[in-house]
Amino acid sequence: MALSKMFSTSAISTRSIFAAALLAATAMTAAGTAHAGGFAIREQSAEFQGSSFAGAAAGGLGLSSMFWNPAAVTAHSGWKEEVNGALVIPYSRAKGMTGAAPGGDNSGNIGKLAFVPATYGSYQINERFWLGLAVNSPFGMMTKNKFGSKSANYGYKSKIFTFNINPMMGVKLNDMLSIGVGLQVNYMKGNLTTAHPLLGQTSKIKGDDWGVGFTVGLTFTPTDTTTIGIGYRSRVKHKLKGNFTLLGATIPATVKHTLPDMATFSLRQKIGERFTLLGSVEWTNWSLFKDFTIKSGGAVINSTPYDWKDSWLFAVGGECRYSDALTLRAGYAYEISPVTDSARGVRVPDNDRHWLSIGLSYAANDWMTMHAGYSHLFIKKGKVDMGAALNANYKNHVDIVSVSATIDPAKLFSALGGH
Repeated sequence: MALSKMFSTSAISTRSIFAAALLAATAMTAAGTAHAGGFAIREQSAEFQGSSFAGAAAGGLGLSSMFWNPAAVTAHSGWKEEVNGALVIPYSRAKGMTGAAPGGDNSGNIGKLAFVPATYGSYQINERFWLGLAVNSPFGMMTKNKFGSKSANYGYKSKIFTFNINPMMGVKLNDMLSIGVGLQVNYMKGNLTTAHPLLGQTSKIKGDDWGVGFTVGLTFTPTDTTTIGIGYRSRVKHKLKGNFTLLGATIPATVKHTLPDMATFSLRQKIGERFTLLGSVEWTNWSLFKDFTIKSGGAVINSTPYDWKDSWLFAVGGECRYSDALTLRAGYAYEISPVTDSARGVRVPDNDRHWLSIGLSYAANDWMTMHAGYSHLFIKKGKVDMGAALNANYKNHVDIVSVSATIDPAKLFSALGGH
């Protein structure tokens, strides 16, 4: 490749990647409800949605493995782009609440419809080096207990939003081993409201902050049929600065919060010409979340203990190459929630869950592969026990539909008659 042509292609790639990032930044204003344990958002890939995220860190047909493992960027030649979108339909409701708290006994459906986009780009510099960029919303929550219900006294509206920009570099050391590193630049915004019906008022805490972290990973391919992927996303510390409002008075306030680190181990194992076995084990360090403390001028306004535990995901799935164009997949996962029975509240009445998923990938032509996935989450009832004040059982389930497209821009331009 001539030097001028290489720089021209690189410039096009850079513009395209940053255009994708801008698109995601705009679209992510709609992202919200969390669907992994705690308030993590797992819906970063339509492809791996179809396998309940089994094999997510070990690479795939598309680019989205980069979210879990930056070394996965080295699996794609040339220049590639991908756009993902997930529609999440949650249900969480408590009926027959009891306790001394004022209000009705029906929380309403506290889960809210959410759209979660994610974008990825990769560019191969030479035989050894790759650049990549992922733009995601890795954490988020949007719940609303019915105003006038008993539960609204302890959590009326809850909104947590994150926007994560993750540039990365991958190095192919040899035919078996690739490594990758990346930078996380994370924006976090929170807005939590509590109802006080006896006062006819609500209190609100809101704030935002930028934080920095990193990603690191490797892919190991000991044989032509086996790929192992290990990825790590670091914790990101935030000090949200904003204000606290109660009884019409507003004062400056801060909340320190650390988003947890996570590690993922994944396997892709080919079995014959058509079948591939997929597996993943993922750990998330939610035990970092000990309390939620609001301060103003160094003084504690309010502190709520959480005392969460680490969460785990165990996933197994498979792919069937039905034809040269069509790949079918399915998967099952069991996820252990970080929310303990003693610390469960009405904002996040989370519990352990089972994932059942199906999906497919279809190569529409030589420049675009489309992916689709569907999951149903069976979630155990979330029992909230606040003693004499409030007792509630939240019934929970979630449906998720995801679609994405992986595009080779150079081949697209060629198909359109470009040069």
